[in-house]
Amino acid sequence: MRMALYCDFVTDETRPLQLILRADYDFGNFDWSNILYLPLSGPFERFEPEEFEDQLGVSVLLEDLLVPKEHRAASEGTRADGTPPLPNKLGIDLPRIANRHPGAEITILIIQIPDAEEVLGYGWRTWLQLYH
Repeated sequence: MRMALYCDFVTDETRPLQLILRADYDFGNFDWSNILYLPLSGPFERFEPEEFEDQLGVSVLLEDLLVPKEHRAASEGTRADGTPPLPNKLGIDLPRIANRHPGAEITILIIQIPDAEEVLGYGWRTWLQLYH
């Protein structure tokens, strides 16, 4: 699987707008029977619009995103500065997406950065500082 960021110029700077996941043809498609956990470690590649080609892509909705159980349990602790630890993984409920699109051969998943930020509890600037 390839993870990349689609970025564009917004107001006065380039910002990541979408996290794009593309199935790896060598290793098969997504496993639609399980939750997919994405490590949020960069650097992330840039994704250009022409890379969509003729592939079927779907949006990952806010309700499809989750924080792993182990982070929810660990979030009761604190970091050295007294703040709770930040999640370093993002979960995607693939069975839920498969139920919305039965029989579709989806090869691209598109996550809106604001949705990921809401689920993770921190903004894109923090995300880029931590993981780039």
